[in-house]
Amino acid sequence: MGSSVAETFVQEHGWSVRGISRDPSKPSAKAWIARGIGLVAADLDLLGSIGKAFSGANVIFGTTDFVQHLLDPKMIAKAQEQRRSVNELATEHEFKQAKSLIDAVAANISTIDLFVLSTLSDTKGLSHGKIQYNLHFDCKWAALGISTSNWKIPYYTPRKQEDGTYKLSLPMDGEEEFPIIDPNADTGNLVKGLVQIAPSTHLVGATSMITWDEWCKIWSRVNEYMDEFGYDGSDPTVVYPWDLGVKVKTTLIDVYLADQDWSSVL
Repeated sequence: MGSSVAETFVQEHGWSVRGISRDPSKPSAKAWIARGIGLVAADLDLLGSIGKAFSGANVIFGTTDFVQHLLDPKMIAKAQEQRRSVNELATEHEFKQAKSLIDAVAANISTIDLFVLSTLSDTKGLSHGKIQYNLHFDCKWAALGISTSNWKIPYYTPRKQEDGTYKLSLPMDGEEEFPIIDPNADTGNLVKGLVQIAPSTHLVGATSMITWDEWCKIWSRVNEYMDEFGYDGSDPTVVYPWDLGVKVKTTLIDVYLADQDWSSVL
């Protein structure tokens, strides 16, 4: 997501873009530097480093990554050792990182005009307590849309069946619409749209609304939250990109799917 924001604003006249990397010496980091982006070494797990990186900034885009913790072998081993769910440990770690991120923004509030935080809906609150165990969503909300690239996460990968068909299991009905987006291509454009309007907008990151029946041929395993409350939890405060009042360029889902390498699952 951060790379999408950088890609968008490095092409915008009048913007000076600063990025954050745990290791600015990496080839990928140097490639950004070569394009005129200033990189600062910082880490959400190192208290104080993010605050220094934000110094003097007037617009900040921030996000945390639950999945990297969920799939971390060290986190999995720790969960087994403590006889706890890896989801719980990943949630605790992400919440700690999100708090560090928000505290760093607060420490630089004197120069900041806009803070864009990538988050998810408050499932426990919006379902009035009916949904108690959706840690990934509630963690992001407590610290403060579905992305097309989620298929690359093992939990969301289409799996070949004995009869040659493919099965995709996700927590919602195949006929229920949800917002979808190519985060790497479109997050920057969403942030660009947000800087053109007043703050305090809860924007759902979306290219369009789609059903899984439209996205794939086979669907399995449903969960009541998505069916009853929707991906955004029926939150009345959120808006979608097409409601912003400014033009936001996004990637069509058929274009995204056509551009992907599916050899790992076919």
